[in-house]
Amino acid sequence: MIEILYIVFMMLFLFGITIFVHEWGHFIVARKCGFQVDAFAIGMGPALFQKEVDGVTYKICLFPIGGYVSLPQLDPEGMQKVQGDNATGDAQPLPDVSPWHKIAVAVAGPLCNIIFALLLGFLVTLGDRPETPALVGTVETESAAYQAGLRPADQIIAVNGNSVKTWYEVQVEALLSGNDSSTTFNVQRGDYIHTLLLKTNNPESGEAFIPGVTEAIPCVLGRVTPGSPAEAAGIQPDDIVKSFNNIPVTDWNHFTKLVQQTADQTVPLIVERNEDIITLTVTPEFDTSADRVLIGVSLGGSLAMPWTLSGNPIEQIKSDASSIFRLLKALATAGEAKQAAGGLGGPVAIFTMIWFALKMGIINALGLIRFININLAILNLLPLPVLDGGHIVFSLYEGITRRKVHPKVIATLVNAFAILLISAMLFLSVRDVDRAFNVGRLFEKEIPPSTETLPDE
Repeated sequence: MIEILYIVFMMLFLFGITIFVHEWGHFIVARKCGFQVDAFAIGMGPALFQKEVDGVTYKICLFPIGGYVSLPQLDPEGMQKVQGDNATGDAQPLPDVSPWHKIAVAVAGPLCNIIFALLLGFLVTLGDRPETPALVGTVETESAAYQAGLRPADQIIAVNGNSVKTWYEVQVEALLSGNDSSTTFNVQRGDYIHTLLLKTNNPESGEAFIPGVTEAIPCVLGRVTPGSPAEAAGIQPDDIVKSFNNIPVTDWNHFTKLVQQTADQTVPLIVERNEDIITLTVTPEFDTSADRVLIGVSLGGSLAMPWTLSGNPIEQIKSDASSIFRLLKALATAGEAKQAAGGLGGPVAIFTMIWFALKMGIINALGLIRFININLAILNLLPLPVLDGGHIVFSLYEGITRRKVHPKVIATLVNAFAILLISAMLFLSVRDVDRAFNVGRLFEKEIPPSTETLPDE
């Protein structure tokens, strides 16, 4: 229960601070540029807490899905006051502001997200995480990939002619290749590079990945269940399994399959611990409640996720931005738009990903929040009326033509796009809930977190 409360708190805190950083950027630049600021809110909906300080109402609202800074000189009603179109005539006209100041305010939010992402990227580099290339783990012998020539331990180095360094990049390229399509993979096996045509996008799940193929997941052990065979054997968290029953272990999935074959047998287990090689013996047990053979360990928290694989913070930001721009380009391309749309996620997907990133460790969570900050910055700069990019377009028009866009035009466009955006979020949320029944579909890794854990909860 304590772990669940911790994860829920950290989810809300990490997502909330992302929104705070974005809105704080708007707020601080607006104050510097002489804007009137009516409110600064984290969250949406009814206010749970609010306090007025120096004419600004600070709020924490019920729904942690966004935030806002109320700037009358930017919103349509405020612009009516600025331009003298106030219907009631009660409010005092607001002082006009330069269109270039408006642009500065609009850009400040995304810019603060980028700066925050750089800080998170630096923290991610401090974590002890594996630098794992795009290695193939298991390949089902009956799969089309196996028939095409893909084998375990192959390293994927390019997809459709595009260089890939991580499994995440492989997933992106596979996602954008289209349904039932043949995708060109360049894989390295030993000293040779092979070119293979592989089918992508599992039609049953609707998700784009290589059917019958899993990633090579480093076999780093995590929690050891008290009273389990693993504890009796002397296994410790962060042990790296090198061999089991005298068979070299290639990855986590391979390890779990080997365990299933040794019920009630005492077998040798070789692990690496703090750079030392240690030989242990373990006796796996068949657990009737789980209906499988278990030793009582889980996958370790040092598992590298796509958002923790890059090197220095600048490279991390470049990798994040490249993935986002690649997806946006696909959404605007006729042949790729349908599959690209299938890879989008809404608030439910975001919170689900944060939840599981936290379960894998704080470094994974910080890396994901870095990725979300870059995502938020780029998407907010899109030239849509309801986003920061829309304010930039309106202000550029004003600065170049020296004519203001009529507030009624802005209000109509903002309302129309707000309806579209809310509808899209609702649709994605419903789809995310449906997918959440099979959480593995939200990740490129097909890992049941407790596959090898004896039930004790």
